[in-house]
Amino acid sequence: MKDTLKLYKEHDIMTEIKTMKHMVTDIPKDIGTIVSYVQNILLHQHWSKAYGLELSEERKKEPFLRSFEEKLIFLNELGFTHVSEHRTNENKMISICRDFSVAAAALCREAGVPARARCGFASYFEKDKYIDHWVLEYWNEEKKKWLMVDAQLDALQQKTLELPFDPLDVSENYFITAPKAWLWCREGIFNPDLFGIFKWWGYDYLRCNLILDANSLLKVPMQPWDWWEGYKSLPMEEWTERDYKVMDDLSMLAVNVDNNFEALYKYVQTNDKIKVPENFSEVTISHG
Repeated sequence: MKDTLKLYKEHDIMTEIKTMKHMVTDIPKDIGTIVSYVQNILLHQHWSKAYGLELSEERKKEPFLRSFEEKLIFLNELGFTHVSEHRTNENKMISICRDFSVAAAALCREAGVPARARCGFASYFEKDKYIDHWVLEYWNEEKKKWLMVDAQLDALQQKTLELPFDPLDVSENYFITAPKAWLWCREGIFNPDLFGIFKWWGYDYLRCNLILDANSLLKVPMQPWDWWEGYKSLPMEEWTERDYKVMDDLSMLAVNVDNNFEALYKYVQTNDKIKVPENFSEVTISHG
């Protein structure tokens, strides 16, 4: 476990900060402050109207910048010199839940706190449904365990959603990671048709988030619309029971990642249908 924590304290390809270090100096080891910094710089695309913004087609392209470094460069061009600065909503970067989680993980790592972005499903956006979502998971040294944090939920969203929990400590009652969601649906504990977003539901969406979460645990947190050859793009009507078994095994390894990171790593690295291509030019964008 100690080695695993060390691993998640180190940056990955999406959280590494190269030329924009001056924007993330002196990040405190306080998760509340880190979340406030993320909310200083990012504004969720699908909540934009709630903040009084009408987004142009150009602004809707902002979430397509994958890495935190790219986002910091963009923010710097908007006039930000540090993530602690407060700006008006129209001067924040348009983003999605994955971006809030990746940015929060990046700032945690800058502060020396083990952290990772997790993909799964939240129960607090629509009644009786589990909606596609990402959260931050960070190691709480005092409690000696991983805690989930929804870095997206600012005061406006908390009030609108009437949350019954603290966004800085989200329990499994409210957010289910994709590997557990897959396994619980396969075991008949949950109905897979309740998992998804917009027009996409069921195992078709469960498998996408499972693959995203497994790769995020391996420190390659991709975006929901990123597609590559393999299980993320293979139509499920073409799947055999063996394909489902591959996802079952992937889920179990992901759930057990803290006890055996190497097993998950080897399983994904030896399966080109799961792992993200090393050359990102092989990753395409799905428009649904």
